[in-house]
Amino acid sequence: MTPREARTWAGLELQELRDRWGREDIHPYGSLGSTNDAARELAEEDAPAGTIVLAREQSGGRGRGGRSWYSPEGGVYLSMIFRPGRVENPELLPILAGLGMAAELERRIEGLAPALKWPNDLIADDRKFGGILSEAAWGEDGIRHLVVGTGINVAPLGEGTPRGLRSRATSIEKAVGREVPLEEVADAVVAGLEAYVPSAPPRLDAKLLQLADRYDWLRDRRVHMTPPEAEEGLPGVCVGIAPDGALLFRPDRGALRRLHDGTVRAEEARS
Repeated sequence: MTPREARTWAGLELQELRDRWGREDIHPYGSLGSTNDAARELAEEDAPAGTIVLAREQSGGRGRGGRSWYSPEGGVYLSMIFRPGRVENPELLPILAGLGMAAELERRIEGLAPALKWPNDLIADDRKFGGILSEAAWGEDGIRHLVVGTGINVAPLGEGTPRGLRSRATSIEKAVGREVPLEEVADAVVAGLEAYVPSAPPRLDAKLLQLADRYDWLRDRRVHMTPPEAEEGLPGVCVGIAPDGALLFRPDRGALRRLHDGTVRAEEARS
């Protein structure tokens, strides 16, 4: 059965959402498998850049590497379509989206101190409260369309939360100690996604490097880094994010490494 679009989201009528975000192409749902999947279908039907798909919950939310993303009611699940054309460094896209959202969330939600865990997790109080997934369709002249989606835990996670997530996840409301309207978080997400992604640079300039340094949750942390296809993690320290988006990792033995992929597990942390 094909999901039907809803007339409201977070108590706001569709026209209120259009006025709020300055666009006509907004598609709210109650329950949806994946906002990224729905946005991709719209993009393939020539939906314009800036089109938004959002849902109150997802039954098939996805994270990086095909991992499932627990998406109960009480969060912001939102995907946006971009048509950037040629992108010289697509690996930078989730970092740019994360930096934009972290800055907007901090500016708009008093008491929230967000951070970005390379390359695509949002962190508060050393626990994950959000994630970012970017998916592109390529053509001869570059990217035909790009979908960037995010799932943000706003309300505290309930008893139905999978046991493996309880010690690693948090929510915005838990971090700030009060209720936060979903629409305020969605405002920050929309503004954050549109801050740097539409005109994605090939490298982080001085301003963006300063922003990356400010929100880099891994900087100076001891971690176990597992490169792609490696069987065991390497202990060491993360020392920053390079201009091309690579993670700078200094293993306990060996020279500084530049990593563009891999799994990072922080020591003495709960994220």
